[in-house]
Amino acid sequence: MKKTILLLLVVIAAFAACKEKHERPDDALGTAREFIRSSLNGEYDWARELMVKDSLNLYELGVIEKKYNTEMSAKDKEGYKGSSIVIHSVDNVSDSVVIVNYSNSYKNKQMPIKVVLRNGLWQVDFNYTFTGNL
Repeated sequence: MKKTILLLLVVIAAFAACKEKHERPDDALGTAREFIRSSLNGEYDWARELMVKDSLNLYELGVIEKKYNTEMSAKDKEGYKGSSIVIHSVDNVSDSVVIVNYSNSYKNKQMPIKVVLRNGLWQVDFNYTFTGNL
């Protein structure tokens, strides 16, 4: 009986650790970092929570998520998860638009990401990464 209870407690603790609660950042750079980190880690549900939820953003993130889940090698997934985020520049376009140029230490490819303030929340406009449209 004691072994069963101990096993049950271990399983519950492991499950609780897997269901890590994320806190939404309250600034543009923090939101960008959290979105990038969640994407690198394959945590696309959290990435979705951090972005503008329009059809283009949802589509683009869905394409990336599908490639991650069906085409990416385990080696690449581990490389991305273990990588660091490198911020090259932060451009405050206005009080509600910030462009962050970043790369990750695994692929070292610079990319821009746009973060906008909407309804009091900083959100990633992921489509900007592909179109460059402000």
